[in-house]
Amino acid sequence: MKPGRNKVIGIVGGMGPEAGLALFKSILLMTPATLDQEHLPVILMSFPDAIGDRTQYLDGYISVNPAYSIVKMIRKLEAAGAEVVGLACNTVYSPAIFDVISGRIQHPGSSIALLNMPFETCRHIKDNLLGVRRIGLMTTNGTYRSGIYKTVLETMGFEVVIPDARFQNDIIHRMIYDPRDGIKACPGNITNQVKQWSGQALSYFKQQQVDAIILGCTDLSLVFTESTVDEMIIVDSTASFARALIREALAENPFTGAGKQEI
Repeated sequence: MKPGRNKVIGIVGGMGPEAGLALFKSILLMTPATLDQEHLPVILMSFPDAIGDRTQYLDGYISVNPAYSIVKMIRKLEAAGAEVVGLACNTVYSPAIFDVISGRIQHPGSSIALLNMPFETCRHIKDNLLGVRRIGLMTTNGTYRSGIYKTVLETMGFEVVIPDARFQNDIIHRMIYDPRDGIKACPGNITNQVKQWSGQALSYFKQQQVDAIILGCTDLSLVFTESTVDEMIIVDSTASFARALIREALAENPFTGAGKQEI
């Protein structure tokens, strides 16, 4: 990397806790560094008990918008020196939550850039996977119902494949949230049941003849890796977001301000 003062990356973690760590690790692995001192400055802030579940809020099971706690985390990150901030959760970018966050972090003297994970993931596909046209989505129920990925992808000209509501709830969402076997319930351990559900999800999208599948939940990054499976490209939103945060943080960044773009 070229010498110069790189921007400080701030990560709001805790949604779930492993997802924030996975984003931090992706930044480390993808940064073009050969020495310790060439790595980017990163602050990971993880207060899981302070941030309500995003899907439960969107579904009406809790009344307090998680946006307010996340704004407090962003302000703490900014006070600690963060200049480029990413939220390590896809569901948090649903308009009912993200619009509140983006509206409240602006204040006189602030130059913090808040990047948008779904937008950056879709932009990565558009810019780098030129043969991809038909895209399948694997998300939480909250992201599924918000339509955030579908909106961004269709705006960019892609054809979007989403599961029917029953398959979404009983297979994909359950893979993440099942109270006994789900990813959130078993930190550090991908259960055999999750592996079975993930196989069913891949088979579904193969039958739908998609070119690529977006892992539209950061917890799914703990199960799948960026790869090609049965001719379908697996696009990891965590990895795509890490690339965007690195791009914005580099001192010689030619895309200054691009991360502020929202849809």
